[in-house]
Amino acid sequence: MDEDFAPNLAVEAINIQTKESFERWLDYHFPSYVASFNSRVDVSWMDFVRGKWSSFPQALIWGVRALICLRMGAAEGNREAIMCARHMYSRGITHLAGLLRTPAVLSDETLAAAILLGGYEVLDGSTDRSWIIHSQGIRQLFCARGPSAHTRGMGRTLMLCWRPYIVADAFINAVPCFLGDPEWTQILMSEEIARAEDEQDRGSPLGQTMDYAFNEVAKCPGYLATTKNIVSSHTNVDLAMIRRLINCILQSKGNLEHFHGILGEIHPPASFVGVIPSMYATTLVQGSRDGISFAIALLDQLMTVLQSYLERTTRSVMIGSPGDKPEQDPWRLVAKNQSVEPNTTQSPRLKELEDPDLSTYAIGDLLDKFSLTMGMGSLSPDACGCPQFSAHKA
Repeated sequence: MDEDFAPNLAVEAINIQTKESFERWLDYHFPSYVASFNSRVDVSWMDFVRGKWSSFPQALIWGVRALICLRMGAAEGNREAIMCARHMYSRGITHLAGLLRTPAVLSDETLAAAILLGGYEVLDGSTDRSWIIHSQGIRQLFCARGPSAHTRGMGRTLMLCWRPYIVADAFINAVPCFLGDPEWTQILMSEEIARAEDEQDRGSPLGQTMDYAFNEVAKCPGYLATTKNIVSSHTNVDLAMIRRLINCILQSKGNLEHFHGILGEIHPPASFVGVIPSMYATTLVQGSRDGISFAIALLDQLMTVLQSYLERTTRSVMIGSPGDKPEQDPWRLVAKNQSVEPNTTQSPRLKELEDPDLSTYAIGDLLDKFSLTMGMGSLSPDACGCPQFSAHKA
């Protein structure tokens, strides 16, 4: 009846309900992680959604709707709602493909749409790896926009919310992460940024420490990729280059140990928590310490491998030993196992036809916990390269 007699009013009511439902979606999946930067940015997700909804491209609107509908279907055990969410996701992807061919390709709205649809892939991807393919496109958007587009406004919020998945993408693909490059670490967190936050009454030593730690974690995929290339190389490697790599790893490890020590108090004082809601402080400290510990453990392993390789290579040069045969190198086998397979993503429309398994959607706060590890949670114990936070169990 509302649609018949007052269609404009009905549409507006639905839009309001959708926007408020999206806030509940954020609170369900990312309560702590969003809280770590929400009070420190110019524009939060909800500021963005509430303030600019009327001008959003269709790709972004359908992305929001798909996530809300998926969450509703999962919570209520409603297969029909999940199938509807998949249809919404498919429409969002179609609109995004068109948006990427327009002058708005580098806008905040396009990047936001790509991120939300990427988030849908994490929660209900056609395979465990389909989100990785989508994330590669998001990475290209970030790089095309450049660091300066993410220093303030919604651009900074988008970068902060997706950065753990950028690191995970780099680990899974065994390539360096662009967020570890100097021009990006300077806009993620620096003394200048910390000082500006304090002057604007947005300061949080806890949040700033997390950001400094992330700068070091973002370098870890590059350390891993370079180490693999060195020990898997069939040609002689410059020993001076290996020593420089070891020095960089040692410096990052020292910085991470320093930040781990700063986060030593499980229940930090209010002066350290700053503008972040105090109810999330303990979770943020514990999650960040876990991520830092994972990173330190990785760097220790890389140091062991590099020092062993350096000693073996130096000894081979001195005594003229041919060294290990390439096929005997276990790191080459690990690198092969961790490489991403060709695109196995099913089309969205094929996914729509599958009967959803409701048991795969009970992930609770796993996405929140993963985000707090700064992407380190993507290092799978079985070295298969599959993320451990995917709701879809293919």
